[in-house]
Amino acid sequence: MTKPFDPRELLARVRTVLRRIAPETVATSATMGREVRIGQCHLNLDSRRLYQADGTELPLTAMEFDLLQAFVRHPNRVLTRDQLLDLAHSKEGDVFDRSIDTRIVRLRQKVEADPRRPQAIKTMRGAGYMFVSGSAD
Repeated sequence: MTKPFDPRELLARVRTVLRRIAPETVATSATMGREVRIGQCHLNLDSRRLYQADGTELPLTAMEFDLLQAFVRHPNRVLTRDQLLDLAHSKEGDVFDRSIDTRIVRLRQKVEADPRRPQAIKTMRGAGYMFVSGSAD
């Protein structure tokens, strides 16, 4: 990097290098199957499609799929906004970037029986979000 540089750019580059050299996360029982239950829906990891319980396909953007995949790979673990940006979007977000919150709201409208009382994707106040695997709606 040449001087002067933005500290956020340096942080993004360090995270990218660490992500490349870090060992892959160990597959859990939730990620071994090619279809994972998220709330009242099923996510097919191979076809990148989301289905309701009755088999109806729900439209899913690439970023929404990436977020769901990040949650599935880290079940029952709190993920911060920065971690979600790194895991799902592979880019550094602005410190005040609240786009993750908007995407979580949209995902909850798709997967939760009652989006105002989420059971699958929970907000952990002051920490981030957590996917609760095996949650039944």
